Amino acid sequence: MKLRTVLVAVLAMAMLAAACGDDDGTGGYSDGVRDSYMRGCTGSQSEAFCECTLNELEKRFTEEELIAFAIEASEQPPDDFVDVARACIGEADRGG
Repeated sequence: MKLRTVLVAVLAMAMLAAACGDDDGTGGYSDGVRDSYMRGCTGSQSEAFCECTLNELEKRFTEEELIAFAIEASEQPPDDFVDVARACIGEADRGG
């Protein structure tokens, strides 16, 4: 499934960006994680979908949990991450 492949790639990029420690102090994900996530996601998905999934992930999971997902996701992302993506598919289709 193409969506799963994209999610795995985005998780891996988020993990790499987090290792750089580019924290903006806002309590959300670091700028590096947010930027890497959006770059990786928008390469194959709409910007609305990518923004939605990033915002949902940020609401539901800490940066450390996101990194743990990335480490654990070899070929398939965790069900929790897939649930976030599914929730955003309709949102992106409605344009926001």
